[in-house]
Amino acid sequence: MEQQHYYDKQKNFFSRLQFRFDWSNSGRILVYSVVVGFLAGLAAAVFYSVFLFTYNATNGFYSATGINLPQPNEYTATTGPAAGTAFENAARQDNFWGFILPRYWVLLILIPMFGGLVCGFIVWTFAPEASGEGTDNVIRTFHFRGGRIRNRLPIVKSIAGIFTLGSGGSAGYECVAMLLGGGIASSFAQWLRLNVRDRRILLLAGAAGGLGAIFQIPIGAAIYVIEILYASTAMEFAAMIPCLIASATGYSVFYLIHGDVRLFAFTESMGLENCGNAVVLLLFVPVLAVFCLFFVRLVLEVRNRIFRRLVLPEFFKPAVGGLLFGLVVLVYPQVWGGGHAWLNQLIELKLPFYIVIALIIPKMLATAFTVSSGGSGGLFVPSLFIGGMLGFVFCSFSEVVFSFVGLSGWVPDLRLCVLVGMAAFCAGVSKVPFAAAVIVCEITGIAELNYTILLILLAVNLAVMSLLSSSTSLYEEQVLTTIDSETHFGNYSIDLLQVITVRDTFLGKEKSDLTDVIIPANATIPEIVKLISPLPDTLFPVVDENQQLIGVIQASDVWSEFRNRQKWDSINAISLMQSDIKYVTPNDNLYQALRICTLLSITEIPVVDPNQPNKLVCMLRHNEIIKAYNERLATAKWN
Repeated sequence: MEQQHYYDKQKNFFSRLQFRFDWSNSGRILVYSVVVGFLAGLAAAVFYSVFLFTYNATNGFYSATGINLPQPNEYTATTGPAAGTAFENAARQDNFWGFILPRYWVLLILIPMFGGLVCGFIVWTFAPEASGEGTDNVIRTFHFRGGRIRNRLPIVKSIAGIFTLGSGGSAGYECVAMLLGGGIASSFAQWLRLNVRDRRILLLAGAAGGLGAIFQIPIGAAIYVIEILYASTAMEFAAMIPCLIASATGYSVFYLIHGDVRLFAFTESMGLENCGNAVVLLLFVPVLAVFCLFFVRLVLEVRNRIFRRLVLPEFFKPAVGGLLFGLVVLVYPQVWGGGHAWLNQLIELKLPFYIVIALIIPKMLATAFTVSSGGSGGLFVPSLFIGGMLGFVFCSFSEVVFSFVGLSGWVPDLRLCVLVGMAAFCAGVSKVPFAAAVIVCEITGIAELNYTILLILLAVNLAVMSLLSSSTSLYEEQVLTTIDSETHFGNYSIDLLQVITVRDTFLGKEKSDLTDVIIPANATIPEIVKLISPLPDTLFPVVDENQQLIGVIQASDVWSEFRNRQKWDSINAISLMQSDIKYVTPNDNLYQALRICTLLSITEIPVVDPNQPNKLVCMLRHNEIIKAYNERLATAKWN
């Protein structure tokens, strides 16, 4: 009896403990986020060590053969070797068509080719999905794969990334860090047999842990990961806290191992001095939008029109990309590598104008050849570099133009323009306006001096985003809104919904079976109530005297006005209806119909004649969509 009493006391104690700490709900995910962040930070630290060793070994080999790549500290604000003379300090030189090249210049082509060849062989042998930019892998896994990543993928991506980046490829290591962290989190979640929702959240937390660690941006990384999923300003807010915890944990682990590895550090505050500064920055917005569009199209067209059409084995294409990259390096060796040190020199205003303006297009080409060919590298760091150069050039031009008209005080600080260019260009090509602003503040240390700069960056980022189409993005796996992701679309297969047409839902039915209520345009409140009250529908079509569809009425609006009897005689259907009609045609598919219903929170949608948009065919209801979906599912005819 005493033993049973002891067990009851123990049970009550643990029940109270579980209630206090809420382990079964949020507590469990938060603890898992710490574990995932720790592992992601450790993996990022190991990858960074191997990457640095490979990168320095390649540099050392070049130096041993007399190839001295130009270093950022060789430049001042006004002087430095120009294009074609960047190898003037090489121990042994050759002169080709006016270009000064080192004696063994062919190594500048062979080493990137070798790195690309090894990368391609590893990727296409063990994990073909690891080819190219890796951030899309994380996005695709979250939206359409239930948070599951193959265990081998992060390892393959890391090894391939070391060869691509270590041989000098113009790319960043953020995609490797994200995939490493995300892969660890996915394996951890599968090992614990977590549900799909928790697995997806941990996937993002792991990606944030890896990114926050390797770039030392704990807050920016968390925002970046939940924002990069969508091509609009939508975010995955449910994952925000786990991502912050994992990112901060990964950052702490990485910092304990490597210390502060940020190359950028501001020592002075800055901001807008007058309204003229804001005007100049607004003029910068369309310039940034044009270059964002050009860069995105360049990266995609190089992939689609060059490398996908090459009649070569897939594993050999990164080597061809290394060859083309090497040809660019022969003329502009400053584009060799990710560009971190050059970006730091740019931020400190220690690069001459002529070299900055000359590097913009070559850097874009070098990045496109590296990544679009299938090389394993990211586009985040090159985007920062290109945007910073654009800011530098725009500000320099503005100083000349506005000084000529006597308005030199309108031109913002040159360093501010560089920061704005970095953030806005990254936001434009990646669709991450909030994350880009926070990351630039964190990565440069400006947040420690003046956080008002964040508002300036955010305003310009959103302005650039507003000028660009949602399809103008480097990441093709992004979806427009949360409704377009299987994560939030319910347990329905988007692919199956896309092959069932609206016509299939009412094919063979009599018109009387649809029981559609049509409201005349001049109907009063009592008349409308009499028509709609017997039905559970919430949306009703309004037609004119010619039976042409002119609008729709929400039942909630009718009942709201019905309570006020004094307005019954002065309000009719035209006064209550919404003229902006969202509709589908019989030829549209059920995914389009269900997406509109979900976005607008409606349960009915008008179906109109495709040749006469004002001619109502019928009303399509949410339950009819689901019924047609289930009927098709039961037939097993899914193609």
